[in-house]
Amino acid sequence: MAKAIAIAEETGIGRAKGQAERLSTFLGDVRNELRKSSTPSRMETRTTTIVVIATVFAFAFFFWAVDYGINHTLNALITRLTQQH
Repeated sequence: MAKAIAIAEETGIGRAKGQAERLSTFLGDVRNELRKSSTPSRMETRTTTIVVIATVFAFAFFFWAVDYGINHTLNALITRLTQQH
């Protein structure tokens, strides 16, 4: 009898039961975590969206300024180095 149980556990039957139990445990954990979370209010969502958009524009301006400065500097350097005296 024990031999039959060991063989059944080594085959697909035992694995299927183990996977079903793991899935059930996982889904229970997901449900518990979702109970702990809350949905932000309309005002929180709006405020966060404004902050994200402002940050994107600030970074875009910063990278544009750095790119412009590097480009201008390199062009001036190349022009000077390639001028014929």
